[in-house]
Amino acid sequence: MWFSSVMRLTVGDTGDDVKALQRGLNKLGSLLVVDGQFGNGTRDAIVTACSALGLAPRMDGDDELVRALAACPELSVDLGTAGATFIARAEIAGASEYRRRYCHPTWPSAASGVTIGIGYDLQFVSADQFRSDWGSRIPDEACRQLVNACGSRGSDALLGSVRDVNVPLAAAVAVFTSNTLPGTLHRTLTIYPQIADLPAARRTALVSLVHNRGTSLADRDPATQDRREMREIRDLLAAGDLDHVADQLDRMARLWDPGLPGLVRRRHDEATLWRSGFSALLLD
Repeated sequence: MWFSSVMRLTVGDTGDDVKALQRGLNKLGSLLVVDGQFGNGTRDAIVTACSALGLAPRMDGDDELVRALAACPELSVDLGTAGATFIARAEIAGASEYRRRYCHPTWPSAASGVTIGIGYDLQFVSADQFRSDWGSRIPDEACRQLVNACGSRGSDALLGSVRDVNVPLAAAVAVFTSNTLPGTLHRTLTIYPQIADLPAARRTALVSLVHNRGTSLADRDPATQDRREMREIRDLLAAGDLDHVADQLDRMARLWDPGLPGLVRRRHDEATLWRSGFSALLLD
């Protein structure tokens, strides 16, 4: 991470120093696009970062903040900060969107459970697992309420019983990077073991795919062969043919176009990530 020797950055500033600041802020889970544009999102991320780092409040980037951010670890050992940010943004778009739409429990679909944080579906965890993941990160009363939704498919009544619980973004990012992502990486290795030897951007593309679609390679809909491209990726990796994996990610968009544009965009972004790396998506 490189910065000018003496620096103060503020709203309206642009350039490489702003990009470096944004990368540093993302190490704290700010989920910023690294575009070199110091806007309101970067300003808000600085306010949050100063609180997390125990620094005096400010809305500008300065040398003290830069040094503190430089000392922070990457969000993910295996995917890096850019990889963890990519998948989190694919789930919730960004920090402001999280606070607007996801800071309270949701019930995304009839088949899902009550979901909190960054795609954490309570239907698929036990009460003990939930307490292990979240107990140190949210208040005791919130834990007691949410435990009642563990292991159950969602319903209007169940969502209503926990609707007012607030899950801060910092807690959501911490559970996502410490618990959810490592588990998804492990599952990805079961079908795509070759990712262990791939660079972080390509590894992220396939972990993102599995986080969204799971590990099944058997078609759920024989008419559309809905897992065809995932099987093709398995075979390409096994054959060492890495050049054509991105084509399969692009082709997979056929399953949702035009009904779910978010998933179409996610597949194409994963393909871009495979071909061109994090910088192509303004994450590095």
